[in-house]
Amino acid sequence: MSGAVRVVVVMGGVSSEHAVSMQSGANVLKYLDAQRYAVTQAVITETGQWVFGDGGGEHLSEEDAFPALKLMETDCVFIALHGPNGEDGRIQWLLDDAGIRYTGSGSAASAIAMDKVRSKEVASQAGIRVGKQVVFQADAWPAEREALTGRVEDELGFPCVVKSPQQGSSLGMAMPQKVTDFADAVDAVIPYGPVVMVEEFLSGVELTCGVLDAKKDGAPIAMPVTEIRPKAAGFFDYHAKYTPGATDEITPAEINDDVRDHVQQMALLAHELIGCSGFSRSDMILTGDEVVWLEINTIPGLTDTSLFPQAAVVAGMTLPELYGTLVEAALE
Repeated sequence: MSGAVRVVVVMGGVSSEHAVSMQSGANVLKYLDAQRYAVTQAVITETGQWVFGDGGGEHLSEEDAFPALKLMETDCVFIALHGPNGEDGRIQWLLDDAGIRYTGSGSAASAIAMDKVRSKEVASQAGIRVGKQVVFQADAWPAEREALTGRVEDELGFPCVVKSPQQGSSLGMAMPQKVTDFADAVDAVIPYGPVVMVEEFLSGVELTCGVLDAKKDGAPIAMPVTEIRPKAAGFFDYHAKYTPGATDEITPAEINDDVRDHVQQMALLAHELIGCSGFSRSDMILTGDEVVWLEINTIPGLTDTSLFPQAAVVAGMTLPELYGTLVEAALE
């Protein structure tokens, strides 16, 4: 074990996705090969303190945590954080500054991908079909709610989708069915961030496609496409994502080969345009005969019910192989 690669799995965090991140991190700890890697954990508490090991140790400030990682002679940090302050490029920038390797995308790509407004602009400029939207600052809402409501009604219609564009796991999201529901939806989303993004509602088949960009001497590869069928929820919300049995997730998706190929090509193109590395997962919707790209995730969920690990297994990988491949790519 003395020659084992030292990996620290960082999980938790201060975002609203703390609980999901803890599950993702636990899965990585469970499946990383103990013969190849000397693995420990670092939990970031909901107040931003870092706790290394089994949780009984000292609570460190962020300022002290990075020197501690250096003292531990960490070879690689496996980032199992989701949402703001984990998936938005901040911790990636700090690890770059400390000279510590880490899994997944770099700081710039992470920041673009996390901001759904910016990532859609990048995708749209490259010819990827994205949905129509209206974006406004949350602090403009009290004084301009009537004008903004009218604009949404005119440009998008109802139902529509209201989002905080820098959240994940369908947190900070609402789907008002009619104009009289819109104000309550905006009021519910505003606490999640300073920008409100309203998108047209697209009815169709929800699809997602992962990209694995961690093979030695190889180009990124698209994973099998997954079709998502929530059983009760109106859309793939937090409950549907993380409650076992709440959603039928069909991999490979029951779509024709042409649509499958198009979805995989869109996922690869978005991954490359935004500058992702390691892995990513693009969410899309098939409406009629057209595929619309919704967003990209640079640190997809890694829980027992998460989509990327499921697709990897269907593609013929074991979870130890998947997580080990991501570590090896970081070490490269």
